[in-house]
Amino acid sequence: MSDTIIKKKANYTVFIIVGIVIVAAAMVYVVYPQFAPSKEPTINVLTYSSFFQYGAHPNQTLKYIIGNFENWYHVKINIVNASGDLYDQILQTKGSGYDIVIGLNNIDSYLAAGSGLLYRFNVSNESYINGTLSTYLQSSGYVIPYEYSPLTTDYNFSGPINSTILGNLSFADLTNATIANQYILENPTTSINGEDFLLGQVAFYQGILNQNWTSFWNVSKGIQITQDWDSGFSLFESGSKQMFFSYATDPAYNAYFNYSAIGTTAFHYKGRSYAWMQVLGAGILNSSKYKSIDEEFVNWLLGKNVQNLIPLNEWTYPANLDVSLPTVYSLNPPVSSIIPLNSFLNMTVAAKEIAALSLEWSSIEA
Repeated sequence: MSDTIIKKKANYTVFIIVGIVIVAAAMVYVVYPQFAPSKEPTINVLTYSSFFQYGAHPNQTLKYIIGNFENWYHVKINIVNASGDLYDQILQTKGSGYDIVIGLNNIDSYLAAGSGLLYRFNVSNESYINGTLSTYLQSSGYVIPYEYSPLTTDYNFSGPINSTILGNLSFADLTNATIANQYILENPTTSINGEDFLLGQVAFYQGILNQNWTSFWNVSKGIQITQDWDSGFSLFESGSKQMFFSYATDPAYNAYFNYSAIGTTAFHYKGRSYAWMQVLGAGILNSSKYKSIDEEFVNWLLGKNVQNLIPLNEWTYPANLDVSLPTVYSLNPPVSSIIPLNSFLNMTVAAKEIAALSLEWSSIEA
């Protein structure tokens, strides 16, 4: 008997066995439906409530991002809005119940990367990401940056402070009570933006001026402190205050939606502009059972199709270097003209001391 005949007989045997297995599986499914294949997996994504919600058609945009991925991978994406700080939430739950976290800022990314809660991974689209952004997170492999923006001071053109001061605003200007009384700032203990203002101010005073950071707060009385960005923005839009600490993209945002024209400025010192660079990143939880799918979702987030949506929906800059910015972004100050204050603050030290810094700030402002 030839080898060819033996192989053919072996193949016939395989076909018979496979056929029996298929029939048996079908009978089990009919008689015992509880043994039917499980339904599509659910991927729980923890993020902030405004995730892709500031565009002209937020529901349609989110449906495009989520719906396409669900159809391609036969999964269910469940968006979970954080009740507070993202890092605190995964820390308190030890990551249980979440697969992906999106929106970790600089400090939280650093802390999360060292917490043991996140899974180290690589995604194919990471090669298109602005490499400088990762240096601001210092969490390579655990948290991948997907968007960023300098944090600057928005200002209304009408008000008691003249345009010369507004366009060249400095930290020192805010020690003037007349100017400080027109300034809105988010609370560093309850707002990411407020925390980033504090970090930037500490970086400037200690890293550039070689002064104790508390000296600024001891003399800059009269600044309006709000609990979060939304309440601060509402106060600013009402015209009751002329300046608001926010995003460098806000002039484009107002123009796009036909709101009143505004300007925005970084902090100036000796002819240079400085701002804290807020970078947001995405990570995968170690507790996730679907890490391969999680990686694909992060890869989708970093890809050009989703990154193209960031400027007019998140109103930040996309991390993907291949994305062209919309023309309305020409109203924003060029990012290249701003020196990141992040470079003047050691992230390890900042991460360890942020709680103490916030506590000391609270005692000064009390």
